[in-house]
Amino acid sequence: MRSLKIVRVNGGRLEEVEELLTEEITLKLYSGDRRLASLLCSPADLQDLVRGFLFSLGVIERAEQVRSVTVNRATWSAFLELDPALGADLPVLAGLVGSGCGSLPPPELRAGPPPLPEDGFRVPSARVGELMHELASLSELHRRTGGVHSAALADEGGLRLFREDIGRHNAVDKVIGARLAEGGDFRRCLLLSSGRVSSEVLAKAARCGAPVLVSRTAPTDRSVSEARRLNLTLVGFARGERMNLYSAPQRITAG
Repeated sequence: MRSLKIVRVNGGRLEEVEELLTEEITLKLYSGDRRLASLLCSPADLQDLVRGFLFSLGVIERAEQVRSVTVNRATWSAFLELDPALGADLPVLAGLVGSGCGSLPPPELRAGPPPLPEDGFRVPSARVGELMHELASLSELHRRTGGVHSAALADEGGLRLFREDIGRHNAVDKVIGARLAEGGDFRRCLLLSSGRVSSEVLAKAARCGAPVLVSRTAPTDRSVSEARRLNLTLVGFARGERMNLYSAPQRITAG
């Protein structure tokens, strides 16, 4: 966070006050001497972001394929040592990947992956509400600045991972990257987000295999169509005891 002086209008009066703002950086990703991408993001949990971003793009399948991420915080450059087996034919994204745009869905998602199997995973709706309340309560940066999104991963035992970023896509990538680094999988998990669910966010959930994606806000029509095709449970407007089930509603039970 940064503290800056601003002018606030309050009841017709102008007053100078200190305001807390969330930080935004441009993180440049390098593999060798090749610049792969530039990400607009928050300056925290950057190794998680890099791993999640590359996984969501389909560049890597496992965390260990990114052998190291060295971040120069003076220039906001991330130098990646990748598994040589990945080869030199890595994608290069021209320009910036914006905090609100997300990454492109991986080719296999665009081609149409098989639907998720029926796994018997069930979550009571009240538990979904509790987890979303916990997600909101953890977001200290949002309470102080109002300028970030949050994401989390939960399982039957509760909320396991929490990350924040100026971009809802980045927050999801950070959670995915952190889970990969732990060596855990996404089966029988809920992926939680404070932001709108676009088709790109839905693609990230499908890519990691999380069977349930929950948002406090709205999905797009394309994300709903994809979720129904993939048998992925998409929950929107999850606020307390109320929520909308847009696809695969069998995984959410009453009570």
